[in-house]
Amino acid sequence: MEQHYDPPPFQIPVPGTQPTANLTSPTEAYQMQQRTPTHPYPNHPSNGGYSHTSFQQDQRPTANGGGEVIQSPQNGGYFQFDSETAIERVEVAPQPVSQPGQEPRRERTLRRELNSYQITMITLGGTFGTGLLVASGTALNEGGPLGLLISFLFVGFICFCMMTSLCEMATFLPHKKGFVGLVTRYVHPAVGFGLGWTYLCQFMFVPPSHINTAAIVMTYINNTIDINGNAVESRNPVPSWAWRLIFIFIVTSVNFLGIRSFGRLELLLSSFKILVLIALIIFGLVVDLGGARLITGGFDPIHGRNWRPPFGPMGHGLSNELNPGSAGQFLGFWATMVRVLFAFEGIELIGVVIGEAANPRRNVPRAIKQTYTLVIGLYVITIIIIGLICPSNSPTLTNRILSHEGQVSPFIVAAHLLAAKALVPVINAAIIVFALSGTISNLYTGSRTLYGLALDKQAPKILRRVTVGGRPLLALSLCVIWCFLSYLGQNEKRPNYTFDYFVDLTTTAGSVSWICIFWAHIRFRKALKLQGINLRELTYLAPLHPYGTWFSLVASTIFTIFKGHESFVKRRAGGFITAYILIAFFAVLIAGWKFYHPEDHFVNLGRVDLQEGGRDQDLALEERQQLEQDQEHQRQEQHGNGLRRRTNLPWLMGERNGDTP
Repeated sequence: MEQHYDPPPFQIPVPGTQPTANLTSPTEAYQMQQRTPTHPYPNHPSNGGYSHTSFQQDQRPTANGGGEVIQSPQNGGYFQFDSETAIERVEVAPQPVSQPGQEPRRERTLRRELNSYQITMITLGGTFGTGLLVASGTALNEGGPLGLLISFLFVGFICFCMMTSLCEMATFLPHKKGFVGLVTRYVHPAVGFGLGWTYLCQFMFVPPSHINTAAIVMTYINNTIDINGNAVESRNPVPSWAWRLIFIFIVTSVNFLGIRSFGRLELLLSSFKILVLIALIIFGLVVDLGGARLITGGFDPIHGRNWRPPFGPMGHGLSNELNPGSAGQFLGFWATMVRVLFAFEGIELIGVVIGEAANPRRNVPRAIKQTYTLVIGLYVITIIIIGLICPSNSPTLTNRILSHEGQVSPFIVAAHLLAAKALVPVINAAIIVFALSGTISNLYTGSRTLYGLALDKQAPKILRRVTVGGRPLLALSLCVIWCFLSYLGQNEKRPNYTFDYFVDLTTTAGSVSWICIFWAHIRFRKALKLQGINLRELTYLAPLHPYGTWFSLVASTIFTIFKGHESFVKRRAGGFITAYILIAFFAVLIAGWKFYHPEDHFVNLGRVDLQEGGRDQDLALEERQQLEQDQEHQRQEQHGNGLRRRTNLPWLMGERNGDTP
């Protein structure tokens, strides 16, 4: 016999307090109280649970010694599940009402003000750096044009799998702690702690590497090379130590801007870098097809000559007696893979930028698709052009003096083959812009990573301090200090391996972070399965999971283990130590966390919280309303104001995706 329940009356709020829970009607509130779970997990969808809410599980004892309490950051109260009576009770904690004319105090935190285009451009700023324009020269010599292309395609595939894995997790639960927080949530707190500090090391060494390269190139910006490969010096009157100081001041000043202004500036810089790459591609095609006068006096087309012996298709390996013949050629190809990994690293910083994304569940998938499409597409086309116009056996690529002067970029080598030398300083200036833009993005990401560690109580609490404009000032200042490591490359009297040491350190930190992202994604999918969450509820699905994820995890692990061979061959003990020291650092951090927190274990995937971090319970409704407003705005522009839409570039000023200037 069906029982009828009369809904209880609402309680009158106590004067001076106000409940903030949004209960639409007494009937719905009563139905929520009488909901009987059919699954052992109270948050399971079969119990009417939510897949995208901001309720944070907090294990507390109930009155009868059992049950579960879920703290709601919206109303200061909690949902209490009584394991004996199988009834959920809603309790709302009173909050003081603001005084008349007084606004409630706003907690200082990072601001979500970046649209998808700005997220993409900040990520491109950290990815398009010296790895493509400078490090590709040595990689071309070791692997040849074919080996270099294969390396970019192979590492690009791993990068694609990493980005899609990160996108799937980040859009399900947008998180201000970045992907380090996701690793902590799905794997182990000790692994998240170790990854956070190891990944932070990447942003301690990449910025000084970029500044060192920019200062050296600026010092020798007008240098030329004669037909015999000898440098014709024309030194800049300003010393390189002064350029280092100037560049540190520039990148620091940019990072102290507000997040919206910072996003617009990075959008402009990254747009410029994309245009430069397109211009270099066109320049390479002109040279290859015989449209420019060469230093020999003719307009001879190259037509793929550098892909044939003795220039290619494979490279010349590692010039060392330990690696003769085919073995040396293969090891040279392997060294090329490591340098290509350095060129791709930095693209994962989008997992940190999403902490300040407006409407992340809509903007993050769009930004990630734009990012890997632009990066992989431009990289592959640029590498094909490099293989066409620059011979892999050019003596410039192996000259330590020219390498110290920053003249080993394949595009600079190709420009030196022309009769007119005017393009050489232009390409050098483009390299400087690439380096400084990469430094700006890496300082931004490093400061946010350090801020996320402080939020997780894995770094000093003082680093959680944020300015009114949403800038983690102390975390940023600490990252800026490391830029002065660029003075390690100040010795101008003899060449040094400063850049190579930085490459060794950063590739280790980057590869460890990729491994942890794949590991977290595998466990994330397992958690969804154990808790009965349908994949259709996810905003984005990684298309190649599980095969692509597992393959990329294994490949990244192999890279990390065997990446130090070239470092040992060329730099002996010093190179070997820098290639692997961060792996030992990562292991020591994990062991230290386990020592001080022996109660921590691998996350129970059946009980892992899949609700915390959802950016308020009504985020989905807010995004749908915003999407409808955007669509209506676009329809109005198409019918009545199309000219303004074509000419004023509203996306540049942040007018799209609900981000008004």
